[in-house]
Amino acid sequence: MGETKGIVQTAIEIGDFPTLVNAAKKLGLDKKFDNEGPYTIFAPIEKAFETIPESVVDEAFDDLEYLMDIINYHVVEGKYMISELKEVDSLTALNGKLLKVTNDSNVKINGIPIEKEDIECNNGVIHAIGDILIP
Repeated sequence: MGETKGIVQTAIEIGDFPTLVNAAKKLGLDKKFDNEGPYTIFAPIEKAFETIPESVVDEAFDDLEYLMDIINYHVVEGKYMISELKEVDSLTALNGKLLKVTNDSNVKINGIPIEKEDIECNNGVIHAIGDILIP
């Protein structure tokens, strides 16, 4: 396999996170999440946005402070592979709020199962989740 890329470039190449990538770009976070780190991203896959009316998504994109709070609720400083997530019961997101980590048959973040784990990047890791984390 080739060399790993930054979080945003990896997310773009995977193609499952266009709304999340667009939000990061709108907030100017794409360079940060490609160059700084390490970070762990709990990235909602695109189907997580399908049940939300487009007008609500548009409103969130227009309220940059709200959008930043939501994006930062999906990001944790440090690189937590799935094996490490199984050992903790909470993490502090970049917005300062706690994320609850549970592990029954699979690891969940605030009750949302991780659908695809350990997507390695050169500055962290992405875990794909099936819903949006709301602070």
